[in-house]
Amino acid sequence: METHMAARQPTYARRRPLPLIAAAFSALVPGLGQWYVGDRRKAWIHLAITAVFVLPAMALLVLVFFVDGIDLALVVSRPFFRSPGLLLVLLGANIVLLGFRAGSAVDAYIAATPRPVSTGGFPVGFMFSVTALVLLLAAVAVPHYWVGRRNVALYDLLSYDFSSDPGQVTTTSVIDTTAAPTTTVPGTTAATTTTLTTTTTAPTTTTTTPSPFHDHERVTVLLLGSDAGLGRVGIRTDSMIVLSIDPQTGDTAMFSIPRNMIKLPIPVDHPAFPMWEDGAWGDPSNLAWGVYAYGLQHPELFQGPNTGGDAAKTILGNLLGIDIDYFALVHLQGFVDMIDALGGVDITVTSHIIDHGYMRSDGTVIDLDFPVGTYHMDGQTALAFSRSRTQSNDYVRMGRQRCLLEALAREADPVSLLRQLPSLVPAIEASVVTDIPMAMIPDFLDLVRTVDTSSIVSIRFIPNAPDLAGTD
Repeated sequence: METHMAARQPTYARRRPLPLIAAAFSALVPGLGQWYVGDRRKAWIHLAITAVFVLPAMALLVLVFFVDGIDLALVVSRPFFRSPGLLLVLLGANIVLLGFRAGSAVDAYIAATPRPVSTGGFPVGFMFSVTALVLLLAAVAVPHYWVGRRNVALYDLLSYDFSSDPGQVTTTSVIDTTAAPTTTVPGTTAATTTTLTTTTTAPTTTTTTPSPFHDHERVTVLLLGSDAGLGRVGIRTDSMIVLSIDPQTGDTAMFSIPRNMIKLPIPVDHPAFPMWEDGAWGDPSNLAWGVYAYGLQHPELFQGPNTGGDAAKTILGNLLGIDIDYFALVHLQGFVDMIDALGGVDITVTSHIIDHGYMRSDGTVIDLDFPVGTYHMDGQTALAFSRSRTQSNDYVRMGRQRCLLEALAREADPVSLLRQLPSLVPAIEASVVTDIPMAMIPDFLDLVRTVDTSSIVSIRFIPNAPDLAGTD
């Protein structure tokens, strides 16, 4: 009886592994497919490689995007800002990782595939299986392609020269003419000559060995908004804002300089001083918005790889009685592209704006009507909001420009920046000029994070203003 019952016990054969399942496992985590097939030795090798190289990178990404955010991102990114070539190493590592994942998937697929019996052709099932494997490998490549595009874009961005302007005048006579203003300045002395000689090397020193912010009482940046493409003759800076930040406390002040100011005082010991009556730049035909263009056209009077930026920092800084450390100029059309790449900005309109017949940067005419409220604006709409002067004036417009800058800063979170990086980089390169060294960008991002945008002191220069008028 026992013998009869034992003979009826069912026997279970080991189920043969499916090739596509094995490949999918190893595509997800290299080594899992080999474990599924039964090749424990090879599985341990693949899993060990994954644990050593892949898992730490994945853990770092999770920490950056879901835990510590920009704090960790700034720490990790600093070496790449200083040495952009490291990004090419990452690009190579990304390619090697793709090859490893794809190779592990193919290896698991082959290990699980039974040896075919020669029938004079390929069976339909085999062709379907190979096609599915190719699609699986394509899916494996997608995230590596996504990362690779941003890797290349970031390398292009960090290695780009933002200091020069295509409109910069460069001639072989610049060196000869540099000495001319020195001899015409009243009371020229050896000290004046020394000033010119030493300041010639200042941009190089600043770029290679920038001073840490903790040694600064304040960090001051001149923000310029241009109404013309970079390199065009007669470029005008419609928006001129001096941003001053206390690096210890984050206390921030914004000085909005009217574009129609004239008679801007030039430092007495500057080569440009004798070029203008009473040493004051500008007349009814040369408003403040032309300082940058004037500097570009007169490299014999100003210094650095971008003499327009130096002219603006020198003259506007002298107007305010402060030293301006850096400048950044943005072409307004590029501003539009950057806002669009980030998906728009949220702006609160505090007073009704009506402008019938507003001309956009592309020449088309539209009607603007913004009742009081909060709006999500695309680039062109945000630009129109910040530039319209109908039923207002330049001084009201300066306040809206400050509002737009604050809104853009709120939208520029690390996830949005990384997601839109391939679209942002061309827009930035085509529209931004600055003397801020690329190696210092993480320091600036860290500095900006200390600023409380709700408590920024905003000062506007308006006609016949009583004391403290124009402050928020």
